Amino acid sequence: HLNLSQNGIGDEGIAALVSGLTAAANTSLETLNLSRNAFTIAGVRSLSTLIQSERSTLKDLSLHSMRIDDDGISILADALTNNTSLETLFLDLHGSTSAGSNIFSRLLCDTSSINNIYLSNHTLQTIGWSDQFIDEGKYFSLNRQGKQLNPINRRLVPMCKILIHHPDLADMKPFYKWKLKFIPVIADWFRSARGCKGFFEESIETFQRRQLSAMYRFIRGVPMLVADGYWSQQLKQVRVKKRKLEEEEEQLLKRLGRGKRVSL
Repeated sequence: HLNLSQNGIGDEGIAALVSGLTAAANTSLETLNLSRNAFTIAGVRSLSTLIQSERSTLKDLSLHSMRIDDDGISILADALTNNTSLETLFLDLHGSTSAGSNIFSRLLCDTSSINNIYLSNHTLQTIGWSDQFIDEGKYFSLNRQGKQLNPINRRLVPMCKILIHHPDLADMKPFYKWKLKFIPVIADWFRSARGCKGFFEESIETFQRRQLSAMYRFIRGVPMLVADGYWSQQLKQVRVKKRKLEEEEEQLLKRLGRGKRVSL
């Protein structure tokens, strides 16, 4: 535990602190309180280096009464994307707007694609301070329950988030190249994801329909990809032949032009 609140620490002080903590060979710091200090967005940028360090063991970070704006929140969110230790971020949200809240929402679950959900943060359980907290209860709840699982089973958390927003894994075009070899992978994925039934209520029949729908969509999509590839190849061959004929025609006209005699 390290409490440095109300010490008038500025940007240079934060940079020196981060440099010392990241250089430490064995750091086990879990709680860092930097509330009510004087650093600006430059200090937040320095602090992000500590947060995104692979050796970071921080679980609780306090930055309340700092009035960090949307730009600062964006820096923190980028640093937290790959962080797997921080659980609580005490932060005064009075300096931010709804855009800042949206940034944190995307951090917890970027629903734009299945891959982006996997890359979201699955560790944070609380963001805010006093009467202002980010209202993402379902994601915080999943992260909180995932913390109780062993490291291997924690992959259930992103799986559950995927099932909430992509129920039948519609975004599978990147895997079409594997063709039917990918079907067992889909089956195995849903077999592992059965544990999500403990995170939200869903009947076995509904879950099985999800799996069948995902397989159907994948099998249906693969022939379309093959067909598109076939006709694309055919069109390419036609263009090659057309170009060859045009070249032969041009050569023929040149020969005819050289052999032509002008009569008086």
